[in-house]
Amino acid sequence: MNVLKGLWPSLLVFAVAGCDAMGCSGCDEVKTGDTAKLEMEQTEANQQRLVKAVPPPVLTDSLERHNLRNRLERLNKADAIGYVYLLSQDGKIIAYYTVRGKVSSLDSYLTTPTQVVKIPVSGGGYQLHDLPSPDFDGSYGKNPEGIFFFTTEGAYVEWTGHYLYSDQPLKLTQAPVLVMPVKDGTDTPPPAPAASTEPPTPHRK
Repeated sequence: MNVLKGLWPSLLVFAVAGCDAMGCSGCDEVKTGDTAKLEMEQTEANQQRLVKAVPPPVLTDSLERHNLRNRLERLNKADAIGYVYLLSQDGKIIAYYTVRGKVSSLDSYLTTPTQVVKIPVSGGGYQLHDLPSPDFDGSYGKNPEGIFFFTTEGAYVEWTGHYLYSDQPLKLTQAPVLVMPVKDGTDTPPPAPAASTEPPTPHRK
């Protein structure tokens, strides 16, 4: 005990000297988060100056809203005829169809995909949880990412790759890889047509 007692003054001098050598790092109390708070305040003050110096314009019209409204009005017509081109990963045209109505997402639903239910918890009370809702056919699960549509011949088509849609026929510079007219009792597709620069002619019964 006498040896340790004699060492205490030396240890204290060493600790103070070490603190001075390190610039008193860790010796003074530093509040965590002060730097982040200061920088956030500086950023906010700077943004307020910029907003005051360069205010946003006061718009009396919005082309973006006009585009959204026109798109909705065009696509929401049951008798509209459109043209969809199914593309491969490298951009080749796999097939094209004339579409009646619009192209829809496979991820669209008529009803909500989730249900909010109350689950009792210990100690009384309830917690709200989202649970998957069954589809109208009684099944659960998710649809694949993709589209579906109905052709002018009444055929239902799904596609999970890239595609191009237009309400006007486009000029083709290559022949589609797949050509399959939808007709009852026809199992063998006709030979693919030669590449043409003319717009595709809608298939009719």
